[in-house]
Amino acid sequence: MGIIDSISTGYRFVSQRPGLLLLPLLLDALLWVLPRWSISPLLGRLADFYTELAADPQLAAESPFALDQMSELLMVFGETSNLAQFLVNGLLYHVPSLLATLPGIKGSHPSVEVDSIGAAGLLSLLFGLAGLLIGATYMNLLAQNLPIGEGQKALSLNILAGRIVRHWLRTIGFLVFFALGLLMIYIPGVIGVTWLALISPVLGSGALFLFGGLIMVILLYLYFVTTALVLDDLAIGSAVRRSIHLVRKNFWPTVGFVLLTTLISTGMGLLFRQVTQWHTLGVVLATLGNTFIGTGLAMSLLVFYRTRILAMQQQETDSFA
Repeated sequence: MGIIDSISTGYRFVSQRPGLLLLPLLLDALLWVLPRWSISPLLGRLADFYTELAADPQLAAESPFALDQMSELLMVFGETSNLAQFLVNGLLYHVPSLLATLPGIKGSHPSVEVDSIGAAGLLSLLFGLAGLLIGATYMNLLAQNLPIGEGQKALSLNILAGRIVRHWLRTIGFLVFFALGLLMIYIPGVIGVTWLALISPVLGSGALFLFGGLIMVILLYLYFVTTALVLDDLAIGSAVRRSIHLVRKNFWPTVGFVLLTTLISTGMGLLFRQVTQWHTLGVVLATLGNTFIGTGLAMSLLVFYRTRILAMQQQETDSFA
């Protein structure tokens, strides 16, 4: 099944099962009623630091605009920052949320200002863990409504809850191993780039570009790990191997799928930003539209992944026949 067919099939499944929109809609409603957990004081202090650097004549002569721009960006980000957005896991589990995408539409709701780095880190961790659990629940609900995949379907509530917790714990384990592996690559990579930059700025820039490209390739090869964890109920190692194998055999189709779904999501996000200008009605319509678009793309991911796996398994069977 091609990229376009996978996307159209995903939206067809979602349009036939509107109940799949309920969880992300409830999540957006929760973000709307919760106070905004702002780290504006922390970012404000960092912005003041850059402002002081910009006032230094020597530094200002080297980068007169970069320091001022960084200070302004930090202030703007601080005004819309909300640690509760970590409840939305769009990166691993593709949970759609208008309020996470456009945090500024919440306006002047009550906010809780977090002015401690330790408190900000702890809240980020707690919200992030809760977001992973919500994401695992969301993708399990999608997988239960997709008639393909190695995982069992039509599970009882108790068994489904157990699977969700298992997938949540496996995702946490995967993130821990991924962070350690990335750190092992990052530290020598930064040392190497710095050493080359001391020899030649051109070599340093080239090495930095290659290093960034390497990280992007690694992320691409691990793109289907959480999908394999949930849809096929695989262990961490098996899910990683399956994701790498799938991307290796379908590199350009995977790149095309990622680019097209990103383009759709970004383009519709810009449209919904304009719709939210219609005050309350616009926010409601944009939330519904964003949830449908995002859920359709998430289901399309499951369809694309599973049909590619089936095609690869069929090819392997034919090669042995």
